[in-house]
Amino acid sequence: MRPHSDTRLTIISRRRMLAACAALAAGSWRTAHAATPISIATTDWAAAECLLALGAVPIAVPDTAVYRQWMETIPLPESVADLGSRAEPNLELLSALRPDRILISNWQTSLIGQFERIAPVQTVTIIDPPASPIANARKALVEIGRLLSAEEAASHWLAGFDRTQQAAAASLKMLNLRDVIIGVLHENGRQIYAYGPGSWVHEMIVLLGLNNALRAPTSRFGNALIDIAELTEMPQARLLYLDQGERTRRAEVALAGSTVWNGIPMVAAGRVRPIPVFYPLGGVPSVQRFIEILAQAALSTGEGR
Repeated sequence: MRPHSDTRLTIISRRRMLAACAALAAGSWRTAHAATPISIATTDWAAAECLLALGAVPIAVPDTAVYRQWMETIPLPESVADLGSRAEPNLELLSALRPDRILISNWQTSLIGQFERIAPVQTVTIIDPPASPIANARKALVEIGRLLSAEEAASHWLAGFDRTQQAAAASLKMLNLRDVIIGVLHENGRQIYAYGPGSWVHEMIVLLGLNNALRAPTSRFGNALIDIAELTEMPQARLLYLDQGERTRRAEVALAGSTVWNGIPMVAAGRVRPIPVFYPLGGVPSVQRFIEILAQAALSTGEGR
């Protein structure tokens, strides 16, 4: 018998199936679908959340503790094995689990030879400039749905995604809020990782009718490390930073004593606030979560009504 056979991809229970059918009928995104009974491990969080969204539980995922902290929309069952670092997943454990398929990220293809010695590999691509990351995310969900014979569930997710985007755009249109910058505070209290062109964060900001105030060139992952002093060049913008727990608390403490920080117009005007964490390299479920977080943050301030 293979190790961890109880964690293998399973057809969901009758109770969960009934709940899933009800969710499908309601057009919910949190639907589940009877899955092909194969075991799938993934070294990519975007793939993991797509599997879960379609009702399939992967047998193994890397960095499960942080995954659960950042991607709470679709809970990761405790039964899922932890492969360790996303950059250097535990190949011995992965081999011992004997998956039927391994889903990896396109930024992990340097390891594909090692993965292929364990099981057939399928690459999931989200960030791949100049291709649209949102189009890639949609494509990835469809491909994983095909792997699971869950094409209908994938279609329901995409339909719900479109409805959520349209509703958020309509709500934001009623506000005067236009310039935003979204990023992660660096613990050194002097810099911010901000999201720009190449990321789906930027693409969605634009699709929702807002303006990304970031002007710095971005990396291939669509982010840029900027000094906080550069925020003075965006006097009308609102900064929304991801709340990553203790890391963010340390950054806030460092910034609180910063003369530069306290002199920035958007800081002095109170247009800076934390938002719930999300995974900026994730798939459609993560983009959905970002839309909801951004809309809620904007509407809760009521700025410019």
